[in-house]
Amino acid sequence: MTLLHNMSVPPRTSAQLGGRPVASGITFYSLPFVLIIKEIVPGGPFGPKLGHLIHHDPSELSARIIQTFPTPADLFRRIGPPEFPKLRHDFLIGWRPAPGHSGENCPGPESLPAGVIWSAPTYCRDPRRCAGVLSRCYGTVLLGRREPDLSWDRLLGPVIAFDEPLFPSR
Repeated sequence: MTLLHNMSVPPRTSAQLGGRPVASGITFYSLPFVLIIKEIVPGGPFGPKLGHLIHHDPSELSARIIQTFPTPADLFRRIGPPEFPKLRHDFLIGWRPAPGHSGENCPGPESLPAGVIWSAPTYCRDPRRCAGVLSRCYGTVLLGRREPDLSWDRLLGPVIAFDEPLFPSR
């Protein structure tokens, strides 16, 4: 009988399962969305089209924001400084919502197994918090120690979703 031992792992390794509360819901972060619904940027009557524009063609919304506020500094003079989440961890992993997984087209509780608690996703409606979260994201990862990137490229990027209970988003 041959016994092999992986020498890269100490022989008395143990693992502990760290429990934490489950998030009460999913929050989407999109600065174009919050600036238009809060009427900080004149948006016009988009109605249901707004969700489609945010997920599929955000260039129209971004152009309107940049026309209203030529630089991010102009925006922050109007709304105040970004509000950064207070994290106890170095990073949080988010994701890009798939088309049809936001707004009225989001799969409902009937599509989940019995006993699973469901809460409809919401958009962050605080432009300062939204800017703070997006400015510290790299792709879909929120980096707690990253210096904020307050450029239009970062702030007007694609929607990012988090289901993290460690920082309030509503």
